[in-house]
Amino acid sequence: MPAQTFDWRDDPSGTIIAVPEVRARFLRREPGDPPGNFHSHEESEGIETWVVLEGAVRFEFEDRTVIATPGQAVVAYPRERHRISCAGDEPCVYFLTLTPHREPTHTFYDADGTRLPTRDGTVNPTWQGEPALGERRSA
Repeated sequence: MPAQTFDWRDDPSGTIIAVPEVRARFLRREPGDPPGNFHSHEESEGIETWVVLEGAVRFEFEDRTVIATPGQAVVAYPRERHRISCAGDEPCVYFLTLTPHREPTHTFYDADGTRLPTRDGTVNPTWQGEPALGERRSA
């Protein structure tokens, strides 16, 4: 397959690739969007890495909060519970990778920190409305 270029401005919440080895995607968050509950990647042993492209991003971990801005990267190890939100008055955009990307990709927790039952974490990832690289739609 020839090399492809992906520009976040074409699909600011699109997934580039989703295979067992890695998932890579862009995400755009709006100011005031709720961060949701904490999650980890302990069941898949996934390491998640984010690179901020625009705006300010709040990365909340159980024991600390990090605000990252364009050009900065943040990493979460498999058992680090985390959640992400926009930290400024303008939308933020970041690129993330999760390696490996095996189901269940996420371990979810409720608002009290109690682990929830296992469920799939990624459903039908797309880039510009088409299946992400590596994805196959069931017939």
